[in-house]
Order: sequence, then structure tokens, then C-alpha cells
Amino acid sequence: MPHSSSPMHLEAEARRILGPTARFLSIGATCEVYTDGERVLRLAHGPEARLSSQTSVMRALSAAGVSVPEVLEVGWLPSGRAFSLESFVAGDDAGPSREGWADLGQALGVLHALPHAGFGVLEDRGGNLQGVASTPADGLRTRLKAWPLNGGRLSAQPLIHHAPDLTLPLAALEPELWQVAEPPSALCHTDLHAGQFRWQDGRLRALLDFGDAAIGPPAWDVASVAYFHGWNAAELVAGAAAESCDRNAALFGLLLAFHRAGRAAEQGCPQRLAEAAAFARSCLNRLD
Repeated sequence: MPHSSSPMHLEAEARRILGPTARFLSIGATCEVYTDGERVLRLAHGPEARLSSQTSVMRALSAAGVSVPEVLEVGWLPSGRAFSLESFVAGDDAGPSREGWADLGQALGVLHALPHAGFGVLEDRGGNLQGVASTPADGLRTRLKAWPLNGGRLSAQPLIHHAPDLTLPLAALEPELWQVAEPPSALCHTDLHAGQFRWQDGRLRALLDFGDAAIGPPAWDVASVAYFHGWNAAELVAGAAAESCDRNAALFGLLLAFHRAGRAAEQGCPQRLAEAAAFARSCLNRLD
């Protein structure tokens, strides 16, 4: 395990690989990221970063023609900290066009078709893409804290504390929410927020960051696009992936709303709680 995660220590470790031009790029729950303008270095905070499995996904996608950063190296620093090194991919500020959303759908279609086994987040090893869980519901629990999968009372959920009017319609959907976890399964990205893409002239230049990749229903990624970018984008993405933006996507969206509301409550972010509740309402509207 790494000896220290202090900013100065991490910057020194980044310079071991990138040299004196290394500069901080971003920080996430599992990694701190640096760049020298040509390469991107991910320094793991701990084993939950799953850098070996992440690079396995990227290499498989690259071999299948999907635009992802090139994996240059995966290894361990003398401190024991895991790292991965990949090419730096820039984009512009124009954002996606309809064709760009279709590019994303095609990329996700390839991701969903990769050979895999098990359920949930991936075992952190190179080669085969193997989920750590043996059942679909347990697989979702490795990645999501969502009612009813979390075993808690509906009334205790942060989403319900924020929006108690959602209690009755969500309670009525409990059987379907259990069923949405069932196969068929796919290898999913699971976290398709705006920071995970590089766009150029409206087209997808690269899909990024597979550290949260997990095996579950393909509706997971459709719902993730809807959460962060709206249902119109989700429909374009699903169509290009030869998948459906259907009832299962809306049901999975409710799981995401529970999860995101829980995260927002933990982090003390009322605006994100409101976003989760608004998204839950959009899912319910699609289920009417």
C-alpha cells in the first residue's frame, strides 16, 4: 500500500514518471491524475482504483476500434502505489452533436458486447473481465447504494427525505426494481458524466475512465446518459447501440436516483439532492 497520499508526496511520485513538467489534472474518489501535456498518469489511492481491470477494458475496446486513450504502461511505484499511464487526448468546447451521441452509442455497443463473466465491479486483474459477484443483485450492490437493493426502509432513504411525495409511486415499483437487475448482462461504463468524453467538432474523440466499469444490465448505461445529459440524448445513444431506451432504462434510472441522492446527502450537496429527485420524477413520468 502507498505510504502517503499527501499532495506533495503525490506530486513527487508523478514526477518520477512524467518528469519535471508534471502538473495536477484532477482528483477522483480512487485516483489522483497528472499530465505532462502528452501523457496522463493515474495514481491510485488504494486497490479500489482497479487500474489493471480498467486498462484491460481500454485495450479490448481499442482492439475493437473504439476511440479510447492508448494504454502506455501499468505498474507500481517503489512506494507500492499502483499507477497507469495513457496518452493524453484533448478535445474542443463545442460539445456533442447528434452524430456525436451516435458515436457514443456505437462505442457503448462494443463495450456491452465484450466477453465477461460474473456480475458487479471487475476483479482487478489483467485479461478476462470478471465481476466480483456471483448474482445480479449482489453485482449491483458492489457499485450502487440504492433502495430496495440496500435492504433499508424506503422511508429512510435520502431521496425520500428530500421528496416525500415520491414514497407511494416508488413503493409500488419495488417488485420491478428488483427484477431490473436480472440478465441479460453487459460490461457497462456506469458513470457517463460530461468529464468522461472528449469531443471534437461534435464527434466523439475519446471515451475515458473505466475505473467504475461493472457487469450489469445494459440499461445501466442508458440510464446514466439520461441522468447526466437528458432522455433525448439517452434515446440517441440507445438507438446507435442497438439497444432500447425503454421501461428498464427508466427503472434503472430510479436506482441511480436513489444512489445519487445518497451520495449527495453524504457530501452535504442539497443541489445534487434536488437533481436526483428531479431525475426520479422524469423516470416516473416515462413509466406512466
